[in-house]
Amino acid sequence: MTPAGPLTPEALGQAGYAFGLWSGWGLLHSVMAARRVKLAFELALGPRYALYPFAYTVVSLWTFWLVLAKEPDLPQVLWALEGAPKYLLHAVQAAGLGLLAWAAFSVGGLKMLGLPQALDTLRGRIADEPDIHRDFCASGAYGLVRHPMHAGGIAFLACAPSQTLGGLVFALFGCAYMVLGTFLEDRRLARDLGPLWEAYALRVPMFLPFSGNRQN
Repeated sequence: MTPAGPLTPEALGQAGYAFGLWSGWGLLHSVMAARRVKLAFELALGPRYALYPFAYTVVSLWTFWLVLAKEPDLPQVLWALEGAPKYLLHAVQAAGLGLLAWAAFSVGGLKMLGLPQALDTLRGRIADEPDIHRDFCASGAYGLVRHPMHAGGIAFLACAPSQTLGGLVFALFGCAYMVLGTFLEDRRLARDLGPLWEAYALRVPMFLPFSGNRQN
């Protein structure tokens, strides 16, 4: 891989603009997932609120595509490792994707996307009400780390053996967003689950498997 151009002030300005676009997507994604927003839609939609998780997925993917289409092209190559370091980082990336997929399987990925709830509603059936205590998972990938989807995503984004300026902007946004989301989710689950979460957090680390400090 050869450099596509120098890091000019214009390129850095475009990188800042791209980061702003992704930050806007992250803000929208977070607002739609906020408890008060969900409660407002639940009150407004009634039983049809079961469609909300699927609508959330559709809007998130659509706006993600819009940002991809709108962000400037930043092909400048920042680094490109070869040999053993390249294969080592690819292995870490593969492990991250495996952890993410394992986590989705552990909690029922289709339900997270809202597909079963949407199908039940469209067929006139009553969709299962969410229950945080019933749905809480402490096995599978969640027995290894408390936030395996975030940990796997960060490993994949942070360990790219070659990177362009555009790729780095997305990786920085993605890692920052998932780290912030992890700490906020930890606080929310601690509040909602109480002693159950406290015991789980003492036993299972946040990000790094087998780490000594379980609470962090």
